[in-house]
Amino acid sequence: MAIFATTTVTNASAASGGASCSTTGATGSMTFTNWSSNYVDISGWVKDTAADSHHVAIQLISTNSLPNVTYWPWRHEYGGNGATLTFTTHASTTDGSLRDVGVHVAVWEGDHIVGGLTCSDWA
Repeated sequence: MAIFATTTVTNASAASGGASCSTTGATGSMTFTNWSSNYVDISGWVKDTAADSHHVAIQLISTNSLPNVTYWPWRHEYGGNGATLTFTTHASTTDGSLRDVGVHVAVWEGDHIVGGLTCSDWA
């Protein structure tokens, strides 16, 4: 479920947009500003929505040409049901791989994603 409009980005422009998604046990969102194909400022959050003894995580996904998706490092929230992790950061490249950006949210058990409890959305 996207809550922001799709934005096309060229090297000559800086744009903004966002992406969000929910799955059983987790919900998350990222807002993108100063966005070009080589740089983006990011503010985001991920929330644990289930009392299931799992934790949740969020990551930036990006591409300059599907299906070549770059999966950026995960940010984990370990506080349990109702806990929310918020953050601000940026991403930069030199290869144009930030042309399209999105969010990936998942429920985790230990060091792996719980089967089927994941979602993604593109800005």
